[in-house]
Parts: sequence; structure tokens; C-alpha cells
Amino acid sequence: MELVLALILVGIVAGILYWYFTYKRKPAEKKPLPVPPATPELPPRYGKDQIIALVKDPYWLYVYWEITPEKKAEFERRYGPGSWEASQPVLRVYDLTGAAFDFLHAPYFEIAITDAADNWYIHVGRPQSTFCIDLGRYHPHYGFIALVRSNIVTTPADQPSKVIDPLWPPLEACWQGAGVGKGPAPGISSPVLLQPRR
Repeated sequence: MELVLALILVGIVAGILYWYFTYKRKPAEKKPLPVPPATPELPPRYGKDQIIALVKDPYWLYVYWEITPEKKAEFERRYGPGSWEASQPVLRVYDLTGAAFDFLHAPYFEIAITDAADNWYIHVGRPQSTFCIDLGRYHPHYGFIALVRSNIVTTPADQPSKVIDPLWPPLEACWQGAGVGKGPAPGISSPVLLQPRR
């Protein structure tokens, strides 16, 4: 009987050792890392005549644009062969502050650019002002010819707002309401502090 128990015990120990050295100590299989999906490249052109204006900060705008070969061909048909090369590209910046969409009477300034450019930083120097930009060409016989007009943008303020939300008063107003600077002990906001110590 003892021999049978010893053989069973030896068998159990052998099975455990076999399992341990066969499965437990076996190095884990290395799984290949997942390959991230390829990100599509942004196209250099979209085939659309447009100019987009963005606000950089209270003093600067940024514009980028695209003019298609079809637009150039239309310009040549309308103003004569060689008119594209004879004209000069120009950005016209309208200040629409206080008179939105009044392009006829709005003050403007112009920036001469090159045909190689497709974007430009524009120093407007006017916080809280509204602008719109035309990309056009100066023709020697026809003057300024607009090709595309941008969206309208407004520059932000360059200082904190003077408008105070009643639900979020400034810190100074909170302290004034708490009694700072008033009463028998200026500068103490809690009435408990006015009680004598024991």
C-alpha cells in the first residue's frame, strides 16, 4: 500500500515537473506589433479657386489661396492673350469694421505679391477689427481685377474684456462684498476674526 502511494506521489510530482518545464518555462511567443494604418497625404492642390483668411493674433492675419489653370485661361480669354503675364498679382485688404459688406466705401490697402506665392502673412495692426481680402491682378489697361474673395474675419482684442459677467465677477469685487476695507477692522473679511481670543 505504501508502495502504491509512493508511486502515485512520484507520478504526480513528475506530472507537475513535466508541465512546469514544458509550458510554464516556455518563452511567450512574440506577437508582431500592429502596423499603424497609413495616413493619407494632403493634396497640394484641391482644384478650386479660393482664398481663405485666418486670424493669427490681434495684429496679424494669414491667408492662403489657390488659382486653377482654368481661372487663368478664363482671365486670358476675357482680357486678351498674354494678359496674365502682363498683370501683377495683388492682395487687397478691406477694413469692414463698423460697415460689414460695404466694399465700395470700405477703406483698403494693397500688397504686391509674386505669382510663386500661395500664402501670405498680413500685418493689419488693428485689434477688434473686421477684414476681408481680395486676391486679384493689376492689369495695365483695366486696373485691379478681383479673382477671388476671402471669408470675413475679425481680430480679437489685445486686452482683457471690460464686459463683466455677473455670474463671474472679478476677485476684487468678491473681496469688496466680503467687507474688506470697511468696518472696524479693515482688511479682515471674516466676522469671527473680530471676536476676542480666549
